[in-house]
Amino acid sequence: LSLAIAGSASVAMVPAAAQAEVSYNAAVSNMYLWRGQDISDGQGVISGGLDYAHDSGLYAGVWASSEAAGTETDLYGGYGFSSGDFGLNLAYWAYFYPSDGTKDSFDRDDGSLASEYEVTLSYADLSATAMINTEDTEYVYYSLNYGIGDFGLHAGMYELGDDDYTDVNVSYAATENLSFTLSKAQGDALLESAEKPMLNVTYAFSF
Repeated sequence: LSLAIAGSASVAMVPAAAQAEVSYNAAVSNMYLWRGQDISDGQGVISGGLDYAHDSGLYAGVWASSEAAGTETDLYGGYGFSSGDFGLNLAYWAYFYPSDGTKDSFDRDDGSLASEYEVTLSYADLSATAMINTEDTEYVYYSLNYGIGDFGLHAGMYELGDDDYTDVNVSYAATENLSFTLSKAQGDALLESAEKPMLNVTYAFSF
């Protein structure tokens, strides 16, 4: 998931007359880059989603994407809070693969990937995130992200029980819609396609 993929509504306090906003997003990409791995087998993907954000800091959304063997649909909801340069985001994610065998190691009888909790702490342009499997807390993805103008720096580590791997990437927003991400991962628990550097190109827009 892209990490992942959803923004958060965050405010320092609840206003007297709270407002809500619904937004939509869509994107095309040359691959599905997920935590340092190409899970679309080098195929292009199309994705899109809907987000609901409330001024109280509560938000929810749905996001869907094509994949190598079928489709993925994510549902999520959470709460974001900020005070000055500091921010906190808490969320719940559920991933569904209704008609294919994508991510075989996580498949369940109902077609969903075991859900995750998200905890993100941020200060100015720096953020730290933990994505924690709700059924097995030994499965955790940690990441650090830092933004410098149009550039973004990312470092992640996925702990999968006794196995793990790390990934790093550099992204560049060439325009408001077009972005490039150069990614490299290494470790024991990797798809074969992740053994070499990958370039992800994405054109996205929101409305």
